[in-house]
Amino acid sequence: MFLRTDRQEKRLAAFNAPSRFAAVIGKCVTILILAIATVIVIGRNGHVFWPPLIALLLTALVAGVLVSLRPRLFLAPLGEAELRDAPTPQSDVGEEPMFMASPAPALLVDCESLAIIAANPAAEEVYGYSPIALCRLSLNTLLSASAKLDQTKVDTLAAGLARHQRADGSAFWAELQVSRIEHDARPAWFVIVTDVSARMNLAQQLESSERFALTLVELSLGIVFSHDLDGTLKMVNPAFAQALAMSKEELIGRNLAEFLLPRQRDAFSGYRSGVEHDEGGTGIIHLHKRDGGELVWEFHNRLRIGADGSKSVLCCAVDISERSRNERRLLEARHKDPLTGCYNRSHLQVFEEHAEPAACWAAIVIDIDHLKRCNETHGHRVGDQAIVGTARLLEGMVRSDDSVVRLGGDQFAILLRRCDQATLESFALRLQSTRENQPGAAFTFGMAMRKDGEDLEQTIRRADRQLIERRVIERSSIRLDLPREPRRAEYRRPLVRLHPALGNSEPECVRAGAIESEG
Repeated sequence: MFLRTDRQEKRLAAFNAPSRFAAVIGKCVTILILAIATVIVIGRNGHVFWPPLIALLLTALVAGVLVSLRPRLFLAPLGEAELRDAPTPQSDVGEEPMFMASPAPALLVDCESLAIIAANPAAEEVYGYSPIALCRLSLNTLLSASAKLDQTKVDTLAAGLARHQRADGSAFWAELQVSRIEHDARPAWFVIVTDVSARMNLAQQLESSERFALTLVELSLGIVFSHDLDGTLKMVNPAFAQALAMSKEELIGRNLAEFLLPRQRDAFSGYRSGVEHDEGGTGIIHLHKRDGGELVWEFHNRLRIGADGSKSVLCCAVDISERSRNERRLLEARHKDPLTGCYNRSHLQVFEEHAEPAACWAAIVIDIDHLKRCNETHGHRVGDQAIVGTARLLEGMVRSDDSVVRLGGDQFAILLRRCDQATLESFALRLQSTRENQPGAAFTFGMAMRKDGEDLEQTIRRADRQLIERRVIERSSIRLDLPREPRRAEYRRPLVRLHPALGNSEPECVRAGAIESEG
């Protein structure tokens, strides 16, 4: 396949030449025969035959030894300095059988013209050219238009990926491994070609799938985000950013715990631990927006392990804030009084369940004065209006986390969360001031602070007892101040009295005692 160099020609001539040992023996035998013949011719005189013969034999022996030692005596080896000055023998690509039998496609390319000097059968199979046609081409012929080399500026042939063309015009990805050698006293590139089309196609398909998935995430109306095991956000989609009223750049790198409501931040460590050990989960999280609004998300997450062993959490969530508010409204409707809109008695259990075991709460019980007289005089419609007006009055006085409960009829209870004695007394002063200064606010109230381990019903009963005691004291003081004011109405009602001694069972109408007519 290759043109032989001078060195290769000498090696081939050496293999074809006869052995040096055989040549020396042949020369010695020839000299010996000639010497014997001369002695026989000259020594026909018997008296001079044996001495010349012995002399000639010795001469022939010495001549044979000198002939055998001639290359070593007259052709001395080169010295070290001469060896350094001697030209370096030319490199080659190895033995031709190894090059031809190599399973990897290989080319020998001239460095100056980029012409293909030689190619093995594997290269011919990859490119689809015949051996003769391939060796007539340039390396640029095998490259696609975008990968062609500038023949005037080629100092080094870069290894790596490039698009190559086959004889039928189809393209494929090839990875080149290049080394420079000397061939026929000229520089050449020894190029090993590896077809990596399958690997590149797989990489392109993977990249296309990643772009497709990323596009789906970006276009999704659902909330998609990922974070590491510490909760630091790594990726958020537009729906996530829009829900929190922030930009994606503001969110990346921040911790998810920053957006959780305070009551859920303590449970976030348990959430992270659960993800790491269970590799995923489902739940509901409550977050706050920049404007102070609350979001409720139902999420599903999975633990993702990267190629480098890093762990992250991929989450998909749905905003159920509106559904949660509707459910809360329905739940509250079950615990709301239809007339006033305040909580009903069933809220007492909810209030106590949501309170901490050692919570400090207080209860104030309010009872409307003279509601019975109002109903009898003006009708129940006016009485209902008085109940609703009192409910609105009380709701305007409480804090956002306190509760106004209609216990029944004309009686209400105010439940104060996280309340101490000073707060309770301050609220009682406000309530007393409202009662005295606002027209139509006729009510009496009693209050109680929770004792250790006491349930809510017990606190309310103590407040109700104080209300009764206060009403008795207030009405007694009114009688003492205004003794002439008629406070009682006398009327007669029949009472049934039995006189067993007389055996008389007929009813006797007696005068009933004085009964207070006020409610």
